[in-house]
Amino acid sequence: MVDNAGAGARSARRMGMARMSVWRSRVIVALDRARAAPVWAGVALACAAPLLAASPARAEETVRITEAGFSPDVLGAPTNAFGSATIGSTDLPVPSPITHVDVYGPAGLTLDLEGSGTCKQERLEQIGPKACPADSRAGTGGGEGAYEIAHELIKEQYTLEFFLADNRPGQVSLLIFLKGSSPVSIEIVFGGTVITGPPPYGLGFSVDVPLIKVLPEASDASATTAFLRLGAKDAPYYKLVHGKKELFHVKGIVLPKRCPRGGWPVASRFSFEDGSTVLAKRTIPCP
Repeated sequence: MVDNAGAGARSARRMGMARMSVWRSRVIVALDRARAAPVWAGVALACAAPLLAASPARAEETVRITEAGFSPDVLGAPTNAFGSATIGSTDLPVPSPITHVDVYGPAGLTLDLEGSGTCKQERLEQIGPKACPADSRAGTGGGEGAYEIAHELIKEQYTLEFFLADNRPGQVSLLIFLKGSSPVSIEIVFGGTVITGPPPYGLGFSVDVPLIKVLPEASDASATTAFLRLGAKDAPYYKLVHGKKELFHVKGIVLPKRCPRGGWPVASRFSFEDGSTVLAKRTIPCP
């Protein structure tokens, strides 16, 4: 007589052992895959590394304010503002051309242009700076520019002359005459407006800078250094006082009546043709 119960038990044990074997096989495969994952990830990273290394870092423009101040520096008194900056690139021979500049003076700075004159853009373009009245002069400046021709770097000095185009309070605007003479002669007139910067800054000016191509085969010119001196301080003018003409002097830029602890913060924001923007800051010591 066949022991059906014993046979059934043995069959169940064999099926259970088979299931255990399959389960263990699955666990071992899963573990092997888990152990292999970091290996394959490492292989993938190793293969991608040359591609990542081959991607060049984007060049960045740099701006450093090398000097900024007022002369004379007497609280609440008329003054002239001066400043200078260097412009460069992290890995290119010349920086991208400047397309816009915002210059911010300290909070509390004011303008008093009573007695000043204005210059017409058409006459400045046709005749040059001598066409503008002396009492419309608002400052001077200059620096060094650079451009490339057939991979050769060419440097050229330039000068700037600033004139008042509009001297009405709240509507003050400027004309800027840029001139380069060697190795290529160039003259360009462009404009600017007086603005109020965001805190902690105050009065300043904003300029759209045109792209300058000195020769058809040359790259657009880039400024590598710049300096300026602004102010109409002491320009003489006459006005009637009780029916008599009396001599006065244009005040121009007037310093704040107080200076915060640590000095006056000033800044310049440069925008470049490649789309980048750099904000350079400096602090002017209190008088």
